[in-house]
Amino acid sequence: MKAFKGPVVVGGGAAGLAACLTLEAAGQRPTLLEAADVLGGRLATDRLPDGTPVDRGFQVLQSAYPELNRWVDFDALDCIAFVPGARVHLNGRWHTLADPRRAPGLLFATVFSGIGSWSDRIKVLRLVHALRRTRPDDIQQGRFGMDRASAALWSQRSTADFLEAWGFSPAFVGDFLGPFFAGIFLEGALETPAAQFQYTFKMLSEGPVLKPRQGMSALVAHLQDQLKQTDIHVGCRIDAVNGKALQVDGTERPLNDSAIVTVPGLHPEFVVDQWNACLNVVFQTHAAPFGRSLIGLLPGVQSVTNFHFMADVEGGIGENRINVTALYPAGAKEEEVLLRMRSELGAAGIDCGDVVWRARIDQALPRLKSVGPAAMPNDIEGVYFAGDGAFAPSLDGALRAGRLAAEAWLKGHAHH
Repeated sequence: MKAFKGPVVVGGGAAGLAACLTLEAAGQRPTLLEAADVLGGRLATDRLPDGTPVDRGFQVLQSAYPELNRWVDFDALDCIAFVPGARVHLNGRWHTLADPRRAPGLLFATVFSGIGSWSDRIKVLRLVHALRRTRPDDIQQGRFGMDRASAALWSQRSTADFLEAWGFSPAFVGDFLGPFFAGIFLEGALETPAAQFQYTFKMLSEGPVLKPRQGMSALVAHLQDQLKQTDIHVGCRIDAVNGKALQVDGTERPLNDSAIVTVPGLHPEFVVDQWNACLNVVFQTHAAPFGRSLIGLLPGVQSVTNFHFMADVEGGIGENRINVTALYPAGAKEEEVLLRMRSELGAAGIDCGDVVWRARIDQALPRLKSVGPAAMPNDIEGVYFAGDGAFAPSLDGALRAGRLAAEAWLKGHAHH
């Protein structure tokens, strides 16, 4: 069987696209293999019956991400910016918290929100200041606030441990930080490594949060359009991989060079044991929107992580619709989670009518015990690994893992 030409990249999600972009920039002509009919992986956008784009899983672009800035022209992508903050339903009322540096009009509402003490607010400012002075790589290697020789790395300890160590009050964690980051990490216990929280917090403090008007598939198209020398094969199912061959649709295909694998499970050295799952639903609703592009939080609930009124973000095409994301525990039944979502939103005064659209994402984010380069094995039996499951659970983590794997491949083949 004829061998694939050039370096082979398995998986056409964010990591695979970043790997191919990096290889092309170095003069290579990679081959990209994707099992689905389109590229993008978990960066997928559906269409409501009237054509309104809706992403599978509430996804946003943190514009401060270094890897996004490496590849993305945000002006060309045409994005909507979220207000840096949230509306929080607590004790029967809605409260607004926002970053006063970037949303000065919400300073009064934030100061008198009743969420968090003055001590908590000072600790937020201290944390922002400290993180902005710390290199991103040092943060994701667990070195924030420590000397390099320290063995107690935040890359392995939990976010909950860090928030307690930093001195935030349990009330502030329970009323705001916990719910807010549960929506980002898709887990409510804040077990995500603290280094990932620190990195995300830094990114949130340094740039706006954006949503492409045409959904995350527009980001995929934007990245794909930059590929000029990559041989792309979609609908190409890879069953297994090693340093010498691929099992493609049940047939062995030899490799001229080693492969970059971005799909967990195709090689015994690259396996993600656990995933965080979510259920994403668009309901009809007659509840009044917030009037600003803010996410909503419901502290203390079991399922809903966050939501937004689509009219606040999409304008008129989103009228009378609410986009809601909920945790989806292992073994849960979809209809039971849906019922809890309705109940939790109803208790906050938000009526939910018909389901317009829904999507269950069983492998939304990898649940990792540690993050950073140490978590990403390279060149094991001629295979390089990438993807957020090999680096950190985020879009930035996926893009960075793809780039680093490609750079490792280039270094390993420099004299070939």
